[in-house]
Amino acid sequence: MKTVILTGGIGSGKSCVADCFRSLGVPVYDSDSRTKALYDSNPSLVDELEKALDCPLRRADGVFDRAALAARIFPDPSARVLVEKTVYPFVMKDFLSWREASGAVWVVLESAVILQKPEFAALGDLFILVDAPVEKRIGRVMERDGISREKVLERMKQQDVGPDSRKWDWIIENTSSKEALMARTRRIFDEIDYICRIETKEKQNMKTDLAKILSIRGQHGLFRYVAQSRTGAVAEALDGGKRSNFAASSGITTLEDISIYTDEGEVKLRDVFGKMHEVLADAPAPDSKSDPKVLEAFFAKALPSYDANRFYVSHMRKVVEWYNALKNFASLEFLTDEEREAEANA
Repeated sequence: MKTVILTGGIGSGKSCVADCFRSLGVPVYDSDSRTKALYDSNPSLVDELEKALDCPLRRADGVFDRAALAARIFPDPSARVLVEKTVYPFVMKDFLSWREASGAVWVVLESAVILQKPEFAALGDLFILVDAPVEKRIGRVMERDGISREKVLERMKQQDVGPDSRKWDWIIENTSSKEALMARTRRIFDEIDYICRIETKEKQNMKTDLAKILSIRGQHGLFRYVAQSRTGAVAEALDGGKRSNFAASSGITTLEDISIYTDEGEVKLRDVFGKMHEVLADAPAPDSKSDPKVLEAFFAKALPSYDANRFYVSHMRKVVEWYNALKNFASLEFLTDEEREAEANA
């Protein structure tokens, strides 16, 4: 799955481009509105903000008080920095969860300030900048929001989309009509969709070496082994490709080494995946958060001889999660021992 970063300063037309992507069926994460929603839906975030700023941020009825937050950070730039450091980890977690749930080949992450945040910018595979002459942007915002030129300039100072030297994959110069902007966006959609689907097809046509697919204790998702390091192993996330160095003590297990207990003995995980595929065909496995009865009913079809005393619901959740990860980001066709040996000797 690829993440397309969509950014642009205030008045550039970035939101119009995002709406066009939505109309074409692309999931779009609006970081601004999602962040605002987190203030209202995540009490833990408000708790952390109150600790960081050392002041109450709730009304008498317990509802988050936006006015209190604004009053606290407006005269104090250091308070704004504290808020950002507190909020962004919550937003990051929300985005990653949203992206995984989308099930899409590619998604758009929309943000005016994302490139100021390296941890967010690192999520991007492709980058789109929406731009327009400053005076045109100022005029649009004044007309749209009914505010003064000075207010618009003040907002612009807070939004820096990144250095001019960045290598953008696409730059949309929004200088004419909305129709022209939409036409340009649709052309970019076609290009991105082609790129992502071709890459997905290529990955699906390749066989997966389960000896190099890793489950790591305490880490979400699966990883592909890259190389041995001095202290352990370098591996990249199957979803997104981010590389990390894991110590030998991290609890690294290859999927090739995992078996499931049945009444007839142990069945290799690769064979369990094969039985699941026979039941599912091209459909995904049940969600890992499904009701236990749903998971038990599914495995009663896919692996009816499973040993209920040693193959628990917690194990089932892992297996369906891994199956879906391989389906989305690798292939459900696996290298045999003979093919692996032939590759090693090639």
